[in-house]
Amino acid sequence: MKAWEWAVWLALCIAPLAVAAASLGSLPDTVAMHVGPDGTIDRYGSKYELLRIACLLALPNLLLMLASWKAEALFAKGLVHGIDDPHNLRVLFLVLGMIETVIYAGIVLSFGRGVLAG
Repeated sequence: MKAWEWAVWLALCIAPLAVAAASLGSLPDTVAMHVGPDGTIDRYGSKYELLRIACLLALPNLLLMLASWKAEALFAKGLVHGIDDPHNLRVLFLVLGMIETVIYAGIVLSFGRGVLAG
C-alpha cells in the first residue's frame, strides 16, 4: 500500500473516536442508548459509553485496513473472486471503510437528536 492509503486508513480508524470525543461536550451526562421499535427510548446511559461504541465501530475499519494491506496475498491464495486486480480490491475496502465511517457519524449524531427529542 502507498503512504496516502495508510494515511486514509489511519484517519478512518481514528474518525469514530474523534467524532465521539467531539460530541461529548454537547451532550448531557445521560443520553438515550436504545430506541425500541415503537420509537420509545428504553435504555439510557452515560455519554461516555459512546467512546466504547466508537472503539467497537472502529474495529471494522481496522480489519478492512489489514485486509487491504494483504490484498496481494489474498489474490495469490485464490481467496478473492469477482474482482480482477488487487488494486481494485483495495479500492473496494477503502470505499467500504468510508461508508462505515459515515454511518457511524450518523449514529453518534442521532444520539444527540434523540436526547433533545426525548
